[in-house]
Formats: sequence, structure tokens, C-alpha cells
Amino acid sequence: MNIEQTKEAIRIMQAFVDGKEVEALSPDKKWRRTPGPRWGWDDTEYRIKPTAKLRPWTSDEVPLGAWIRTLINPANRWVITYTSNELVRSDWFSDHEHSTDGGKTWHPCGVMEEAK
Repeated sequence: MNIEQTKEAIRIMQAFVDGKEVEALSPDKKWRRTPGPRWGWDDTEYRIKPTAKLRPWTSDEVPLGAWIRTLINPANRWVITYTSNELVRSDWFSDHEHSTDGGKTWHPCGVMEEAK
């Protein structure tokens, strides 16, 4: 291992010590949870399991026709008819939720992305 690989190994092992989930790359090239890593750095790749993070919609991702409501007053609802600008979408992200099934279920106004 070179210095950069050693630094990365230390970072991953420290994350494991701190209680984060660590994954190993399996022979079929899929990342799999490893509850007690054996730390075989010569023949196994490891990573800290990525966590999903919610981010605001882009204008192309806004679900036109969905219901939207404020978190402060959920009885106040309207239909999303435009994609709006970044400032309004940011407000939707922080203070609103939306429904695409007529109000049966409500979700944050954003997209869940896997962190890298």
C-alpha cells in the first residue's frame, strides 16, 4: 500500500470504529455489508456505506399536478402548476411536502440521492 491508500484505509477503519457501516466489494462486483471486516486490504476493497441525502428539486424534477402543502398549516393545500425558480423550490424543500396520490401519502419536496 502506498501512503494515499493507507490514509484511505485508516479513514475507513476509523469510520467502522465510530459505528458507521462498512461494505466490501464482493466477487460479483456488488457492495455488501460486512459486519466484522477482516481487513484484507491486499485482496478486498472496502468503503464506508454511502448514505442517502435529500436535495431540492431541479426545475425538471418538480412533479407538476402534485398537491403541495405547508408544514406549518397542512390544511392549506394547492396543486403544483409550475416549476418555479430556485428560491421558491428551496422554500418548498424546507417548509412544504407534496403528494402524488391525492393526499393519501406526503413526501418531502426533493430528491433522495445517494451520497458519494
